[in-house]
Formats: sequence, structure tokens, C-alpha cells
Amino acid sequence: MFGEKFNLENESEILKIKSPKKSVTKGPFCIVFKDASKNERWAIVALEWENKPRLGMRWFWSSNGFPARGKYALWMVIPPKLAITILNGLTVNNDFKSNFFQFLNSEISGNQLKGEVSL
Repeated sequence: MFGEKFNLENESEILKIKSPKKSVTKGPFCIVFKDASKNERWAIVALEWENKPRLGMRWFWSSNGFPARGKYALWMVIPPKLAITILNGLTVNNDFKSNFFQFLNSEISGNQLKGEVSL
């Protein structure tokens, strides 16, 4: 179950979602932000989408969450221009934000992302 019953407190389980496998070429590397409140339930991760650094997002509600394909949880890729706007709008540690911009510009790999996850 990747929807309303999914345990968002278990970050390693969130990072195990690697679909669609054809597009998620590496990662997810880390959780950038998540909201585990009863009325929201979503997460944003750093990953490589078709070999390019990106943010991925998904909602964890109903039986499978969104996006999903049948019983499989998927990440929705966020275009780079929106990723910057989204990241600037989140309560994220400034060191992590700077580090993530380096990732987005392909200056560092996803394995080099460091920072705190805001909950």
C-alpha cells in the first residue's frame, strides 16, 4: 500500500520507491521535504530522471497514492525551472538548498547531497 496507509515516518521506505524504473535511472538519493500530516501526505525527493538531476514528487493518499500505475507507486518529475521555485518556497536548510542547486546543475552527484529533511 503506497497510499493513506503508507508509513511516511519510515524514510527508507519512501526512498525504496524507484518507479517508473525506465525513467528513474538513479536514486532517490534523499528526501528533500515531506508533509506527513493527515490532510496532506506528500513527499519530494532528489533523483535522477533519465540521467538528469531532478526533483520527484508523489502524494500518499487513497489506496495507492498519486501518481501510480496499477499497484505501483511512481514519482512525478518536476521540471528544473519549477524545482527551483518549489525549493525556494519550502522550509529547507540553506546549506541543503545550496547543495541541491549544485546537484540540479550537475556539479555534484546525488550521493553527495547533504542536509536536513524538513518535516
